[in-house]
Amino acid sequence: MTTFARFEIDGTVLHGIVEGHAIKEISGSPLNDYSETGNSHNLQDVKLLPPVSPRKIVAIGLNYRSHLGVKPGPAAPEPFLKSSTTVVGQGDNIVIPKVAIEEGVKIQPEAELALVIGKDCKGATQENALDYVFAYTCGNDVSARDWQANDLQWARAKSSDTFGPIGPWMTTDLDPTNIQVICRVNGEEKQNQNTSDLLHPVTRIIEYVSSVITLQVGDVIMTGTPGTPGDIHPGDVVEVEVPGLGVLSNSIVDEIE
Repeated sequence: MTTFARFEIDGTVLHGIVEGHAIKEISGSPLNDYSETGNSHNLQDVKLLPPVSPRKIVAIGLNYRSHLGVKPGPAAPEPFLKSSTTVVGQGDNIVIPKVAIEEGVKIQPEAELALVIGKDCKGATQENALDYVFAYTCGNDVSARDWQANDLQWARAKSSDTFGPIGPWMTTDLDPTNIQVICRVNGEEKQNQNTSDLLHPVTRIIEYVSSVITLQVGDVIMTGTPGTPGDIHPGDVVEVEVPGLGVLSNSIVDEIE
């Protein structure tokens, strides 16, 4: 198990291996060949960035029974795409669009286990699906519920800028079938459920998505959210925690400010 971070220090973007309160700098990207440089940085001295810069984010809807309510579960995974401009990292702001504020749109977080793809993937099977996963990270599929309900497509609801935080880092070699996904708003727990309750497990998601969409190195898959997370507003702080993957924390701000 190795934890990798992408970070900025003195205006330079670097990658490193997280060990305790230190980051051991590496040359290159962990998704390719790399070597340790011998340099080390204190975590508190760096700005953590999203662990990857995905070309696309594939998210899965309606994948926990607790999120479905009385709706029947879908027979197959329900994928949708989020824009790469949704991606922000640890400590970055989630910005509610001005038009959403003006329209009184309900905004909610969605705590999720996110996968980072480590090699190009097309036509995976459930048996080999995990061979294509490099690491795991915390994800937050921020959603504008009124737009989600009323727009014909989910582009505004799911792909508004900053609506896809990931981080704070990514960790290899976890068991995605048995891990808690937790969300807190201002310290109050809103979601807490185990991935064993996923309707469609990680292996099925990868198989289903890669049958029609090529997953590329560095792409991210968000696997679904449990329960009903509740609304968020400017001034709130949202935390997504997945044990072993750290805590992803983001403040909510108003674009009007």
